[in-house]
Amino acid sequence: MTTTTDVMRAAGRGQHRITTAAQPENANPVVAQAGFEVIGEGEDALWSGSKAEAAQVAEVMTLAFILARGSVVLGTTSPTGEESVRAWMITGHTLTPLTADEARHVFRETRGRDSTPVAYRTAFAVPASATA
Repeated sequence: MTTTTDVMRAAGRGQHRITTAAQPENANPVVAQAGFEVIGEGEDALWSGSKAEAAQVAEVMTLAFILARGSVVLGTTSPTGEESVRAWMITGHTLTPLTADEARHVFRETRGRDSTPVAYRTAFAVPASATA
C-alpha cells in the first residue's frame, strides 16, 4: 500500500476521495474508491478513513501497475470548502502526474461539463510509485 499511502499522506489537509482504475485491454475497468481526511502536513501527516476502502484502492492500483494501464484521481475539499481535482496516469508501470490542463481535459471528457466549480491542479510526484 506504499504508493496509495504516499498519495493519501501528500494530499494535504482536507477531505479527499481517491479513485483508482485498472484498465484491462479487453474488459471493463476495475475501479475502487476511498474517502479519507488528512490531518497534519509533510512527514507528520496522518490520514483517517476506512482501511478496507484504502486496501481496495491499493489492490486496484497494484493491478493497474501489473497491467501498466490505469489512472488515479484525487478529489479534495479543502478546509475552506474549495473543490479541486488532481490526476495521474499509470503507464509503463509508473505513476505519472498530469498537469492541471491534462486533468481538466480527461475529467471533462469522462464526466462531461462540471456541475460545480472545480479547480484543476497539477498532480504532485509520488516518490515510490513502483508498488501500490
